[in-house]
Amino acid sequence: MKGVFDYMQNIVQTMGIPRLALVSAAPLLAAAGLCLYFYVRGRVFKTRLKRIVLAAGEAARADALRDFARRYPPEKLLRHSRRMEKYARQWGPQALRETGLARLWTERLAQSPLKAGLRRVLLYCPPECLFTAFLAVQGNPALSGVFFDWVQQTGEEKVIRLLADSCKGEDFDAAFAWKFLENQKDLLRELTGDPEWHARYFAYKVLLLDREERTRRSLEDGLADPHPLIRRILVENFIADDRDAVYARLWDSLVRDPAHEVRAAAKKRILKSFPGHYSLKDKTLEPAQAARVLELLDPGSQEDRAFAMGYLESQDRELRYPAAAFLEQCGTLGAILARASLDDPAGMERDAGLLRKALEVNVCAFLDPAPAGAPLLAAARVLGAAGAGPQTVCRLAEKVFAFFRTEKPEAAYQEELYTKTLESLAARGGGAALDLFARELSSRAGEPSFLRLLLPRIPRGADYLFLPILLRFLKDPAFAARKDLVSCLGGFDPSILLPELFRILGGSRADNPHSVRISALEILGKLKLPYCLQRILESLPTLRPEEAEEFAHLVAAYPREMFEEKAAALFASPDARIRASLITILPATRNQNFMKEIRAALKDADPDVRVAAIKALLAFGEVRLLNQETSMLRDPVQRVRLATARVIAGHGNPAAMEILKTVALDPDETDTVRVGVIESLGQADNEEGLAILAAVLDSQPDFRACAEKALTNRTSKRDLIQLVEIFKDSGAQMRDKLIPVFRGQGEKAEPRILEILKDEIPSIKPYLARILEETGYVDQAIRRLSHRDVETRREAARWLSLLDTLPAFRGLVLAAKDPDQEVRVLVVKALEKLKTPGSRDTLEKLKEDPDSRIRKYTHWALERLDSLGME
Repeated sequence: MKGVFDYMQNIVQTMGIPRLALVSAAPLLAAAGLCLYFYVRGRVFKTRLKRIVLAAGEAARADALRDFARRYPPEKLLRHSRRMEKYARQWGPQALRETGLARLWTERLAQSPLKAGLRRVLLYCPPECLFTAFLAVQGNPALSGVFFDWVQQTGEEKVIRLLADSCKGEDFDAAFAWKFLENQKDLLRELTGDPEWHARYFAYKVLLLDREERTRRSLEDGLADPHPLIRRILVENFIADDRDAVYARLWDSLVRDPAHEVRAAAKKRILKSFPGHYSLKDKTLEPAQAARVLELLDPGSQEDRAFAMGYLESQDRELRYPAAAFLEQCGTLGAILARASLDDPAGMERDAGLLRKALEVNVCAFLDPAPAGAPLLAAARVLGAAGAGPQTVCRLAEKVFAFFRTEKPEAAYQEELYTKTLESLAARGGGAALDLFARELSSRAGEPSFLRLLLPRIPRGADYLFLPILLRFLKDPAFAARKDLVSCLGGFDPSILLPELFRILGGSRADNPHSVRISALEILGKLKLPYCLQRILESLPTLRPEEAEEFAHLVAAYPREMFEEKAAALFASPDARIRASLITILPATRNQNFMKEIRAALKDADPDVRVAAIKALLAFGEVRLLNQETSMLRDPVQRVRLATARVIAGHGNPAAMEILKTVALDPDETDTVRVGVIESLGQADNEEGLAILAAVLDSQPDFRACAEKALTNRTSKRDLIQLVEIFKDSGAQMRDKLIPVFRGQGEKAEPRILEILKDEIPSIKPYLARILEETGYVDQAIRRLSHRDVETRREAARWLSLLDTLPAFRGLVLAAKDPDQEVRVLVVKALEKLKTPGSRDTLEKLKEDPDSRIRKYTHWALERLDSLGME
């Protein structure tokens, strides 16, 4: 515009027109310029549009369209609607379609129904836009006049076909269409056979309003139409005079139609129109039919829930999944979980089996609200089943761990709950589950009751995540669960573990306490890496002798040739601690190829080597050689003498035992050695050892308590016979010293004493009886004569009848009237002994007993004997 104005100004100046006249004419000039602008713009628009219409060839047309679209985007093109409508009348509607204006008109009509817009769509837009215009008219009665005029001009039959072709399955008001299509029923029925489904859909939708017989038959045929949308609208709306026939068709659609939307419509109409007909009882369904029914069950129906429960245990997972999903939706699975009770373990396991069936088909949301206690345990039991996703496992694990913030896994069910949760995290969890496991492990560092459950269940394959936590445990000397920790780390990836282990074994003792170094060595052994054997053998002195013996089985797993080669080199080294450790582990490895070195070690300068050699020779069964080395009982080092004494105490020959007796009674020997000898003799089973202990008991007051304790451990039948012989041959003082021994042996020795008593050895029988009286066995047996159990009374009477002592007879007399015949017979047989001359004193004492019951029962028993002819 500015250019036009400047041009006019130059002309005026050239012609000499006064400035005042120019100012007065400015509005006219501006209007003329504006008209010129719009004229030029219209000409440019028309030219560009004409290029599209008259373009020769597809390439030229495409270039023209791209240029036009660039200059006239949709929002700008809509402003030229009137001009485009004019050009469409001149050149035809092709340009409208190619520029996209027809689509824009159709979209605007759907959003803002106006008569001008409707007229443009009907006259100039392609036929596929017609149904949008129809939908706009049915929702806006003001447009009906324009639409129906166009229908009259176009022809109803043509309009019907155009509508049928342009319909794409949209929902529409069939009653509105019926207003102008009622007279075209034949054409509509014809369209029900059209190859295109959307044409058939349109026809069926309208024909549902017709009640003629011909139409009814067409609708019935439509129930088998290939397209599911058509079957659905017919299932929803078709009617017939025979209600049972309608129900049968609906049921058939429910169980046989492959489309879910059709089955859902059939089920909805059945429940609405035929509530009294619907029942799943006594229905015989094929698997595919059952699956379709299961998808559409009603959560509020008890019959439907029972039907689903029947398929929850099905082996066919295709049927089990919809059953489980429905039961979860209606809360049945949650109710089964909530009713779990520790008082009904069988029912709890049965319910867990049902819930496990649901998890196997990935139905698991019912586990989330599980309350603490038995339901939580039931949830943990089923978590291991396939189907429980990581999120479910993590949520339940968090609930379990929160429960154990204030509880310890002491009860059996609590331990099971905790371990099942850990196993589920390890087996079925993802990264979040492993993080949760790791946090739980880290928080339980000082709680052995949890660590013994956590450490063995650390999942393999997540070493990088758990190693920092476990190394922290390893380096903590106060960490309690070391055995479980060693077993756990022994299965880790050596590539990430070895540097830390070598750092500990090679570090200072101040930084790595003894317990930490031992654990590191044990882990190294469990890794079973051949290239680490040298380091393991050189680190053996880290272990105490008893620890080395336990560690030996790990070394035994290494290749024998490799071990022997390295062991031979170490035996030749000057390090006595390594030689002693090697000798200690040799018996456990069952390698006898170093017997020469072990025998030579008996004379080694280092006492620890000598001690290790003594123990190794014993383990290898070289007792004869050890018996020849009694000189070691006088070794200058106490621990060597002690080790030798303990070996001879258990395995020495008579000559060696005599020397050992000298050591035990030697006042110049250290108390440690003498106590060690006495304790070892208490664990032995030889006769010489028993005699030595009796000698110590009799003559060594300072060691009497130790000898008494050792003798109480000798409870074999042979030892007891020997002890009783010693008791018999001893004086009163020695007998008094032996009585506490028998009393200390207590119930362990009583069965064997009774066996000896049963053998009826006259020389020791009185002494056995005294021992039993002194230890309280007789009093206990008398009390058992009044026990309610008849077998207990019989046993007591049987043993008392063997004693032939006054206390035993006093008890037996009281049992003379026992209701059990066998007890009475035992009493009578025992009292027969009172008629012998040797028992007269006992008989007289019974007759004169202070207890009137004893006197009364004694006379009765004697009369009983006389009546039986036993004088």
